[in-house]
Amino acid sequence: MRGKRLEAHLLRLLREPRSLEELHALLKPSYPGLSKASLFALLVRLRREGRLLYQEGRFFLPGEEEKADA
Repeated sequence: MRGKRLEAHLLRLLREPRSLEELHALLKPSYPGLSKASLFALLVRLRREGRLLYQEGRFFLPGEEEKADA
């Protein structure tokens, strides 16, 4: 259950392109045991599933790349 909640929170944060460090800093208060390594593993899994993209050091949702270019 906690993993799904973390995943949902992460996807909400990715409405704007963010780096691993930014995401970790934003999630750490709500998930104090969250390490950068486990966050990165979750991001990699979501990218493999096609639920997010990675470009130029930032993770973002598909369809958000037009906003990132503006």
